Amino acid sequence: MIKLLKPLAIVAILGFPLAVAGFRLNLFGFGVSAKVIQVTLLLAVAVFFVGMVASFVRRKDRVTAKAALTAATLALIPILALGSQIITARSVPFIHNISTDVENPPAFDKVVALRAPEHNPLEYKAEDLADVQRQAYPNVKTVVVEMPLADAHAKAKSVVESLGWELVNSDSQAGIIEATETTFIWGFKDDVVVRLVEADGTTKVDLRSVSRIGGSDLGANAKRIEKFLSRFADN
Repeated sequence: MIKLLKPLAIVAILGFPLAVAGFRLNLFGFGVSAKVIQVTLLLAVAVFFVGMVASFVRRKDRVTAKAALTAATLALIPILALGSQIITARSVPFIHNISTDVENPPAFDKVVALRAPEHNPLEYKAEDLADVQRQAYPNVKTVVVEMPLADAHAKAKSVVESLGWELVNSDSQAGIIEATETTFIWGFKDDVVVRLVEADGTTKVDLRSVSRIGGSDLGANAKRIEKFLSRFADN
């Protein structure tokens, strides 16, 4: 039994990268990846506890105790890595649709055609999301700049390009910019719309960021909007 602990720990370590690789290579969907991660995390926890117990019980047998402790140590790698993600997920609300304007959220246009039926809907349900979002992300709110629409649009487009987002639509007359950001590890596609409305020499800047996949975004959409607004203010 103890001889199996190290191989099982290695399997648990490989679970996450295999889940990501399989998803990115389109071998299976995210649901399968999530199951793989769940199973390997449970496996890692089991190996860790069995290894720790075995290293104590068999402590007089140094070779066996060392092997069990090594397996337990290896099992800690996926436990710590995936555990941090679980902690993050529990620290933020279970939402994936974030808007600076929760009463009249910016609407997508060209992005709509890029999303498949299996993706998250674009509708922003204010009755479910508004209060939760305000409490979790108080800095995600409308920005008003003292410049005409054309200048604000050019500035916003420059920020989008500097962030490395894929530009989907840019219409200065309509005051809209749409873009898509691909996440680094999973390759998830998250869509963003920037809405600019001119009034009395100023321009209101609103954003909305929506994940295509997943119930929780782990706070990514709010961070994306905050990053844009911060860079927009600095430029």
